[in-house]
Amino acid sequence: MSAEVITPSAALTPKMVALWTRFGGSLMLAVSRCFAVGIQFLLQIVVGALAGPAGIGVLQLFASWSCTLGEVVARGLPVWSMRVVAIETAEGRGDVAKFNLRWAANRLLRGSIMLGALAALVGAVFWGHLQTLLGGDYGGLLIAVILGTPLFALVRLGAEALKGAGVPLQAVTLENVVIPCVLLLVCGFCWFYERPLDGPLILVASCVALAVTLLLIWKRLLNKLSEASTPSVEADTPLRSTSDLNALWVNSVLAILFMQLPFLLLPWYASPDDIGVYAVAYKLLNVVTTMLLLLSAVFGPAFARAASSDDPGELWRLLKRTQQVSSLIFFPLCLIVLLAVDELSGLFNLPSQELQNYLLILAAGQTVNALTGLSGMLLNMCGEAKLEMKALLASIFVALIATPIIGPAYGVVGLAVLFSSVLVIKSLLSYSTAIVYLAKRKMNS
Repeated sequence: MSAEVITPSAALTPKMVALWTRFGGSLMLAVSRCFAVGIQFLLQIVVGALAGPAGIGVLQLFASWSCTLGEVVARGLPVWSMRVVAIETAEGRGDVAKFNLRWAANRLLRGSIMLGALAALVGAVFWGHLQTLLGGDYGGLLIAVILGTPLFALVRLGAEALKGAGVPLQAVTLENVVIPCVLLLVCGFCWFYERPLDGPLILVASCVALAVTLLLIWKRLLNKLSEASTPSVEADTPLRSTSDLNALWVNSVLAILFMQLPFLLLPWYASPDDIGVYAVAYKLLNVVTTMLLLLSAVFGPAFARAASSDDPGELWRLLKRTQQVSSLIFFPLCLIVLLAVDELSGLFNLPSQELQNYLLILAAGQTVNALTGLSGMLLNMCGEAKLEMKALLASIFVALIATPIIGPAYGVVGLAVLFSSVLVIKSLLSYSTAIVYLAKRKMNS
C-alpha cells in the first residue's frame, strides 16, 4: 500500500510508526474524502436553498446518467489503466505507461465520437418526439449528459491511472473536490448578483466543472509518469495484455449502473422532489460505498502487485484490511447521522420523517457493504473480473425484476427497501466469491 508524502515523525514510538504505516495512507485519504464529502454536502445545501429540491434532483440525475454512460464509453479502460500503471511505474517504466494510456485515450475518444454522432442523429430525427416525451427540463438534461459523458470517461481514465502511479491522495482530491468547488462558485455568482439558479445553468456548470477537472488530472498524471521513467529500462512489449478488457468493461458498467440504479429507476415512480429527499439520504449513508471507492485508490494497485507476484497470503491480508478500515469509518459516521436526523432535515430543508425513514432503510444495506470490504476490486485486479461480473448481474437482475412490482404498489419507500436488499445480496455474493477464489489460489500455490 502506498500513498504520497505520508511520513511519520521520528519522535513516534515503533508501535505508533507501525500503526501509521498500516493505516496512515488510508487515514489521509479518508480525511481528503471527508473534506470532499463536506464540500459536496455544502453544494447540496446551497443548491437546495437557491433552486429547491428540484435543483438537487436535476444535479443528481445529471451525475447519475453521465457517470453511467461514461463507463459505457470508457470500455473498461480506467480499471485496466490502474493495473497497468501500477505495474509499469513500480518497475520504472513510466514511458511504457504513457504509451498504454495514449492507446487507451484514443480508443476512448473513438467511442465518444461514435456516441456523439449517434446522439446527434437521433436528436435530429426525433427531437420533437423527445421534447414531448421528456419535457423541456429533461430535454436539456439529455443534451448535457451527451456532452458530459466523454468528459467523465476521460476524467475516470486519468484518475485511475494517477492512483496506479502511486499518488492516490492527489488523484482522489482532484477527482472529488474540483467539481463541487466550480459549482459552488457558480452558486455564489448567482447569489451575489441575485440571479436565479435554474436547471439549465446547473447543467452547464456541471459540464464546465468536468472539463476543468479533466485538465488538472491529466496535467498531474503526465508529470508523474515522466518522473517515474527510468532511461535504462527497456520496454520489449509496450502494450499490456487486454485479454480481460471486455470483462472489465462489463464490470465497470454494471458497477456504476448498480450504484446509480435508484436514480435511474426512481424517475419512473417519483417526482423530482421525492428524488431530492432520497438523494440526500442516499448521500448521507453512502459513506461506505464512497470510502470503498476511495480505498480502491490504495488497495487496487496493491492487489494488482500482489497478484502479479503470486502472493495469495498478501491478498488475504489486504482484503481483511479493507474490511477493517471500511467498518471503522462507517459505524461511527452512521451513528452520528442517525442521531442528527432533525438537524440534518433542517439543514437541507427536507421533511424530517421522510429523511429518517430513508436513512434507517439504507443503513441496513450499507452495514453489510462495510463488513465485506473490497472483494470486488480484488477479483478485478487478480484477472478474475468474470466472477465479479456474475455477482453484479445477479443483483441487478433482482432489482430490475422486482422494481415494476414494488414501485407501483409501495412507492419510493418500497423501492428504498428493495435497493437496500439488493446491496446486501451484491456484497455477500462478491465476498463469498472472493473467499472461494483466494482459498483455491492458496491451495494451488
